[in-house]
Amino acid sequence: MILIKKILQSSKSVKSGDWFVITLFCALIIISAKLLWDLPQGKYLEIYKNNKILGTYSLNQEITKEINGKKGQTKIIINKGKARFSLSPCPKKYCIHQGWINKANQTIVCIPNQISISIVGTKREYDSTNY
Repeated sequence: MILIKKILQSSKSVKSGDWFVITLFCALIIISAKLLWDLPQGKYLEIYKNNKILGTYSLNQEITKEINGKKGQTKIIINKGKARFSLSPCPKKYCIHQGWINKANQTIVCIPNQISISIVGTKREYDSTNY
């Protein structure tokens, strides 16, 4: 309650121009986040085992792939334009808890089983370039 009173007392010293600047910066942050982090929809799923590509599959199909990794069998589901891990022998199951992915450049990795899936679009876009 004391904290609320202090906030209300300090807000009296904030002028209308200050509120305008604060609102402008908040709007700028929201617009920038939307423009920079809105990834395009993916078209294909690439499945990797030990950093070698096993296959590329269209996201416009409904299939379940079973892959034998280092620790055991992993199940990957492709359904309605998205993909996910549904079964993995790893102990903490972080790859399963990641849920569905559908945007270009999204990736899920199962490190103990050495299997990863990555969504790609119609053209490859890189976050950075190495020389």
